Amino acid sequence: MDEGPDVTTALPRILVVDDDATARLMMRAALRKAGYDVMLAVDGEDALRRFSAESFDLVMLDVEMPGLSGYEVCALLRARSDDLLPIAMVTGMDDVRSVERAYEVGATDFISKPLNWALLGHRVRYLLRSHQNLLDLKQAQARHEAVLAAIPDLLFELDLEGRFLDCHSPNSALLLLPPEQFVGRLMREVMPPDVAAVGLSALQLAYAQGTSFGKQYELALPHGLRWFELSVARKATAAGQIPRFIALARDITGRKEVELKVARAAYFDSLTGLPNRVSFMERIGREIGRADHAGSKLAVLFLDLDGFKAINDTLGHSAGDLILQAAANRFRLDLRPADMVSRASPEGLEVEFARLGGDEFTALILDIDGPGDALVVAHRIGQVMRQPFLVEGRAVALTTSIGIALYPDNGRDAPTLLRRADMAMYQAKRAGRDSACLYGSMPAV
Repeated sequence: MDEGPDVTTALPRILVVDDDATARLMMRAALRKAGYDVMLAVDGEDALRRFSAESFDLVMLDVEMPGLSGYEVCALLRARSDDLLPIAMVTGMDDVRSVERAYEVGATDFISKPLNWALLGHRVRYLLRSHQNLLDLKQAQARHEAVLAAIPDLLFELDLEGRFLDCHSPNSALLLLPPEQFVGRLMREVMPPDVAAVGLSALQLAYAQGTSFGKQYELALPHGLRWFELSVARKATAAGQIPRFIALARDITGRKEVELKVARAAYFDSLTGLPNRVSFMERIGREIGRADHAGSKLAVLFLDLDGFKAINDTLGHSAGDLILQAAANRFRLDLRPADMVSRASPEGLEVEFARLGGDEFTALILDIDGPGDALVVAHRIGQVMRQPFLVEGRAVALTTSIGIALYPDNGRDAPTLLRRADMAMYQAKRAGRDSACLYGSMPAV
C-alpha cells in the first residue's frame, strides 16, 4: 500500500573544498558521521561552480590550493552570498597574519590542521548554531524595523532625567529638530519649557506606576501648531541599571480640530459666530457667582431688531442672514465685546454679545455701578444699529428695541434675568420701538 512520499527534515549541507583527495574523503566521513550532507570540490574553480548551482549551509575551505587560493575563493563566495553564510578556513598555517587575512576576506572561523576528527562535528555544529542565531536575530531585527515603520507615532527612549537615548520619527516634520540631534540631549534643552514639563511629569508618573497615558501638549512647529498625546512605559532593566523609558508621542491634531468644531457647534451660533443661548446662559451663571463673591452688579440686555421680519418677507432670507451677520460684526467691532474663545477673564471688558436665535441678541455688561451704565451701553447699541445696512446694493435701515434686567435687583439667576430682560424689551416695543427699557421702568429713548 502506497503511503505517500517520506517527508524528512533535510540535513544541513556542507561544501568541503580541498585539493587533497585523502583530506576530502576523511572530512566527508567525519561530517557524515556527525549527521551532515556533504558535497566535495577539488579546487577553487570547482567550488565556485558547485556554489553557483546549489545552496549550502556551510563551506569548509582549504587555504593552500593550486589555481585560486582559499583566500581568493573565500572573497568570491562572500561576494556571492550574504554576510551570514559560515565559511571556515582550514589550514596548517596558524600565524597571526594568516588568521587576520582569513577574516579580512570574509571567513567566519579559522580551523587549524591537523584536524581533530572526533571534535570536527562539534565544531561544525557550533558554527551552524551560531549561524542560525544570527539568522534569527536578523529576522527579529527585520520584524522590529517593520513594526517601527508601521508606527505613525514619534518613538523615544529616555532616562529619568529626560535625556533622549534614541529617537525614531516616521515624519521629521513632527519634530523641532532632526531625529539625530535629540540623542544625548535633555528634554528641556530641545523642547519648549511647557512641553518639557509635560514630558518630565509623564516620566515621573511612569517611574512610580510603570506607565503614564493621556498627557497632552501643543507644539509650535514651522508649518503650524500641532497637538500630541504622550504615552510612557518604564522598561525592564537589570538591578543597578538606570531606569529607562519608552515614550510614544501621537499627533492628535485632527482629533483636536474635530473637538473644537464640536465645541463651537455646541456653544456658538453657526451664522454669526457669536456665542449661542447655551453658552450665554452658562456665562451669566458664572458671572453671577463672581458678582456674589465680589459684591458687584451686572446687567443683561435683550435686543430685538425692529422690522426684521419685513426684511425677510421682501428681500428674502438670504438678505436677512446678511443683515444678521453684519449686526454681529458691528457688535464685535464697534462695541468691543469679549472674545469668549481666547479670553477666559472679563477684566477690562465692557460688553459680551450672543445670538439667541432669529433676530434676537443678548448682551452681558459686567461690573456696573448701576442702571445708568446699562442705559449708556444700550444707547450706544441703538446708535450703532441705526446706521443703514448695505444689502445687495440697497441701503436697509433698522432700529433696535432693548430690554434691561439688573443683577441682583431684577433676578438672582440666569433664566430669571433673561426672561425679565425679554419682558422689558417688549415694553420698549410697545412704547414705539428704537428705545431701551429697564425692567419695571418706563422706556428710555
